[in-house]
Amino acid sequence: MNIVWKHYLMVLFLLSLFTSDLNSNFNSELITTGVLDRIEDGNQAVILLEELQQELVVPMHMLPLGSRPNTWLQIKMGGTCYFPDLSGFCLIGISKLNK
Repeated sequence: MNIVWKHYLMVLFLLSLFTSDLNSNFNSELITTGVLDRIEDGNQAVILLEELQQELVVPMHMLPLGSRPNTWLQIKMGGTCYFPDLSGFCLIGISKLNK
């Protein structure tokens, strides 16, 4: 087999490994619950994520309408971020839980 073909096939193989890893991270998703603990500076919401033992700070406009301290929320995160919000995931959405 020609040396050019060997290099070509090796590059294709390496690309397939990279894209499969990229797709698995892109399709991954994290769903957890948290409670709105407090609002700081009038525009930053601090959400306590008990399962993950972390805080998530988001702008108030990302919260569902009517959210106030002690409101339980469902946090959905997925994909891979260049600037991750939490555990390498990007924030997708926040919704209220009826607790």
